[in-house]
Amino acid sequence: MNLERFGVKFFARKDQNLDDRVFIDIFQQWIQQDKLSGIPIDVVDYRHVPEGPGVMLITHHINFAVDYTAGRFGLLAQQKLSLVDGPLGQKILALLRATAEFAALLESDPRVAEKLVFEAGQFEFFANDRLHAPNTDAAYEALRPALLEAARLAYPGADVQVSRQANDPRQRLTLAVESGQPLTPAGLLARLSQPVR
Repeated sequence: MNLERFGVKFFARKDQNLDDRVFIDIFQQWIQQDKLSGIPIDVVDYRHVPEGPGVMLITHHINFAVDYTAGRFGLLAQQKLSLVDGPLGQKILALLRATAEFAALLESDPRVAEKLVFEAGQFEFFANDRLHAPNTDAAYEALRPALLEAARLAYPGADVQVSRQANDPRQRLTLAVESGQPLTPAGLLARLSQPVR
């Protein structure tokens, strides 16, 4: 499957008791201090949107958001331009690496440290291209092998499970990936930084 626009989401391990305004301050400071890989563009406040993207940090390749879609808080990363050339499985791995790097940086910020913890042993994947990946059985079957390949490289030795989230064709094609391994973003990043054997 040829897919460039897609995203992943790591869910928070527990309810966070934070004023979302803190993310605006954090993201703006990151831009000023050049803490991000890639080219940051802007910080956008969508906190007024119910079950929406919350606070978003826009970069050239990826939009990152502390997201409340479907009532589940987490870190969402939406790729607009591919980070690497190659097959879809490698593109998914590159986005997972970038998301884990961002999540680990966010968790370590003193303003949210120990109050915000993401679960990186599982993630949600969504296709953001209804032309190339509509929410159909055929598109699911075409996408699943690349996602499974990326997940098995991210979670070696795990019994990785991939399942479709909803069959409503009006919704984006969304899949849940479960490794059964509790993992921090820093732990996942360390795995993804190792050369593939």
